[in-house]
Amino acid sequence: MANLEATFEVLENRLMRAWMHRDPREVKATVSSDAIFMFGTSPPALLDRASFIASMQDGFRLHGFRFHELTARKYGRCVWFSGQAELEMTLGGVDWKGNFLLTDLWRKGIVRRSWALAERSIAPAEGDKRLSDAIRAMQLWH
Repeated sequence: MANLEATFEVLENRLMRAWMHRDPREVKATVSSDAIFMFGTSPPALLDRASFIASMQDGFRLHGFRFHELTARKYGRCVWFSGQAELEMTLGGVDWKGNFLLTDLWRKGIVRRSWALAERSIAPAEGDKRLSDAIRAMQLWH
């Protein structure tokens, strides 16, 4: 693939706009029927595709998003897409805003040969840079 990040940034934007506009048809077009959405809450919570689509109409609203530091990595018939995302959401009438780590697994279909989201994880990003700085210090390639 020529430019993996650019290709998947387009798909990610398409999915996020579908969520923001509460468009179930577009979500179904980009999300696999067996997909799961994992949320880094305490305790962790899961939604399947049908639950996610229903929640978009009934209180889980995305009002805005912006991606930062995106990466995409091919792994067999799949691509891991991850990065920081500034998200503005409302869940059950409560605002949920800030920086989040977004990790998506995209899988290429065998029959239709198109990419579909198979798994999404969203977790609040750690605000304390001491942990990320300590981990970066351990990287052997620096």
